[in-house]
Amino acid sequence: MSPYTALVKPPLGDCVYDGGLKQAGSTQADRVAIRSLRIACAVLFSILMPSLWCLSADIVFVRSAGGTPTQQEELEIAASFYGLDLQVVTVTAKDDDHILSRAIERKDTLAAVVAADALALVKEEALLRALSRKSRANVPLLILGVTPETDPTLLIAWSGGALVSCRRSRSLRRPLYVVDRVASLTRQLSGLELPFPGNDTSYFVLAQNSKGQMITGVRDEKEVFPMFIQAFLDPHRVFFSSKTPSPSDTGDEGNTVNVMNAFSTVAPAMMFIKYCVGEQGWHALHHYANLTIDDAWLRQPYGHLDYRGLFEEMQKHNFHTTIAFIPWNYDRSEPEVASLVRGHPERFSICIHGNNHDHKEFADFKSKSLTDQIAALREALSRMDSFQRLTAIPYDKVMVFPHGIGSESILEALKTYNFTATINRPNVPFDIFRPPAFALALRSVVFSWGDFPSLTRYPAGWQNPAVLIALNDFLDNPLLFYGHQDLFVNGINAFDAMADRVNKFDPEIRWRSLGDIVRHLYLVRLRDDSNYDVLAFSSSLSLDNTTGHDSIFYVRKQESSTPVISSVSVDGQPCNYRLHHGYLELSVDIPAGKTRNVVVLYQNDLRLVPASATKHSLRIYLLRRVSDFRDITMSRYAVGRAITHVYYLTESPGQLIIGAFALILACGCGGRALRAIRRRRIRSNPANTVSSRLSKCRDGGRLLHSALEGRDARTLR
Repeated sequence: MSPYTALVKPPLGDCVYDGGLKQAGSTQADRVAIRSLRIACAVLFSILMPSLWCLSADIVFVRSAGGTPTQQEELEIAASFYGLDLQVVTVTAKDDDHILSRAIERKDTLAAVVAADALALVKEEALLRALSRKSRANVPLLILGVTPETDPTLLIAWSGGALVSCRRSRSLRRPLYVVDRVASLTRQLSGLELPFPGNDTSYFVLAQNSKGQMITGVRDEKEVFPMFIQAFLDPHRVFFSSKTPSPSDTGDEGNTVNVMNAFSTVAPAMMFIKYCVGEQGWHALHHYANLTIDDAWLRQPYGHLDYRGLFEEMQKHNFHTTIAFIPWNYDRSEPEVASLVRGHPERFSICIHGNNHDHKEFADFKSKSLTDQIAALREALSRMDSFQRLTAIPYDKVMVFPHGIGSESILEALKTYNFTATINRPNVPFDIFRPPAFALALRSVVFSWGDFPSLTRYPAGWQNPAVLIALNDFLDNPLLFYGHQDLFVNGINAFDAMADRVNKFDPEIRWRSLGDIVRHLYLVRLRDDSNYDVLAFSSSLSLDNTTGHDSIFYVRKQESSTPVISSVSVDGQPCNYRLHHGYLELSVDIPAGKTRNVVVLYQNDLRLVPASATKHSLRIYLLRRVSDFRDITMSRYAVGRAITHVYYLTESPGQLIIGAFALILACGCGGRALRAIRRRRIRSNPANTVSSRLSKCRDGGRLLHSALEGRDARTLR
C-alpha cells in the first residue's frame, strides 16, 4: 500500500468524525454513503499529501576533490538549521565549469558557496554568469575557509581588489569575536561581542581605500583582525570568510558558554544563509520571553517574593512571571494571592514543579525507581487538577524538574501523559551521554529523546545579558529566565533591568506563560505556492497566520510509534493526518490574520488518584516544612541565606536541616547571651540597683510633698 493512502483515523468510540460529518446511529444507506465519502476524502488527501512537504530551496557548495571537510561541516550545520538542501559539487579541473553552471542556474538555488581551496578550479566569468538573474536579484556568493595558503592573486581578482592577502595571528591574549553593523546581514548581532574559541586566527588584509567592509572579526585588546568581509564585483556581492576553528573544537558540554563558542565558529555561514534565504528558511513568527520563579506557593509574601509588589513591577516594566508550583502545596493557597493570580493571566501563570519536591525526585534511580517516578507524575497531575478546582486558576502542563532534569524514560512518560514540554537547565536527560555541542547548542529546544521538547533556560541574574539576548533573538529561540524567591532579596524590582533590556532590544517581543510559549514552539518557511511549511516541536500548537491572505499550513512533527496517538484535532474538531517516515503530517487552512489550535493527544493509563494520597508522609511533610522555613524565615537573615547557599552548592537536604537547626540554636543561644549581658550591666551599674532606685523614689516623694505644701500655703493667702 502506498504510504500516502495509509491514513490514520483517530479512534472516537462510537462516533467517527471525518470532514465535519458525524456518524452515529444512522441507517445502513447512510453508513454506505458516508463510507463512500470517507474513501473519496482519503483518496483526495492521498493525492494532495505528496506536496505536503516540498523542498525548493538549495545552497550549492563547490569543493575540490582533495579539500578538507571542515567547510562542508559548517555549511551542513547552517543549511540544516534553516531547512535547506546542500547540493555539493566537486570540481577537479576548470573544465568542470559547465557542471557547476548547471547546478547554480537552477531556479531553486538561493546561494552559492565556494571552498577557498577550490577557487583555482573555478572560472570567474562562468560562475558570475551563472549567478546572474534577470527577473530578480543575483545569487550571492560566499568564498569560505580562506587561509594564508590561499593564492593572494585569486583573492585580489575575486574581491575586485578589495583584499590583499590572508594572514595568521598567533598567541591572542584576550580575543573577542566582534560583529560590525552591516544592513540586512548582521541584524540582531550588530555590535555584539562574544568569546572567541581559540587563541589564533586567520584574517584578511584589506587594500588601502578598499571598498571591502568587515562584517565580523577578532579583537585582541586594541587591534581588530577582519575574518568575514563583503566586497563587490559589480553587480555581484561577494563574501569572504577566513578559516575558523573546527566545530568539534568547541567542547561537548552544551552549556551557554559553548553555545557562544559554537556560534562563533559557524557565524559567517549562519549569517550568510539567513541573509540569502529570508522567509524561505525556517524562522519564528514571533519572539517570546518569560520569567519563572521556582518553589513558591500562593502565600503573601513567600520569602522575598511579594506578589502584589511583583505585579506592580510587571505592569511598569512589561514582563510575565510563571510560578513553578510544587503540586504538594495544592491546598495551601491564600485566597487573596489566588485572586490576584487568577485575575491577571496576562502577568501570572502556573506550571508544574516536580511533585513532592523531595530533593532529586526525578534525577536518579537510586532512591526512586522509574515505576515510582511515573506514579509521581500521575499524582502531580491529580494534585494540580485539585489545585485548579480549589483556586479556579488554570495550569500549564509544562514540567520544570526540581534539582535537574529527569531521565529519557521520564521524558517519554511526560509525552504519554500529555505534558507539552519540559524546561530546565541543562536540558539533556541525566542518563544521556551528552552529544556534541552542535546537536544542542544553536536551538534552545531539543527533540532528541522520546520526541518530546526539552528547552533550556537561563538564570535571571545572567552576567552578560547583551550576548544572551542578541544571540537567542537571532536564532529565534525563546528567552526563558528563572530564579527563586531570593532573586528579590534586594528588592522586588530585581528583574526590572533585565526586562527593560530585553524590551529595548526587541520591542516586539512577547512576554507570555510557558504554556503559550510552548504552543508557539514551531518554525515556518514560505513555499513557492505562498503557503507555509511548519516544523512543530510541541503536541499543542497555536498556528498564527500573520499574512494578509488565506494560507495552508503544512505541519510536520517528529513522531515515533509510541505512545499511540489517541486523537489529532484542529480547534476541537478531529482532522485527517498521517504518520510517514517518523513524522506526523497534516495540513491546516487558516484565514488571514486568524489562529488555529492543533492538539495531539496520546493514549495512556492515567487514572488520577486522590490528591492527598501521600500527604500523610511524615518525611515529605517535614521536608516541605523545612523548605518553607528556609525560604520564608531563614531567608530574612544573612546567616540563613549563607546556609541556603551551602545547601544549593551541596544539594544535601540533610545539611539544610542541620543548618536550619543550627540557625535556631544560634538564635536561641544568642538571645540568652544578650539577656545575660544585660543582667550583668544592670548589676554592675549602681545607678540601676534596687537601693538606688528606692533612694530616688524617697527623694522624689519629698520634693513632691514640699511642692504640695507650698501650693496649699499660696491658696490660703
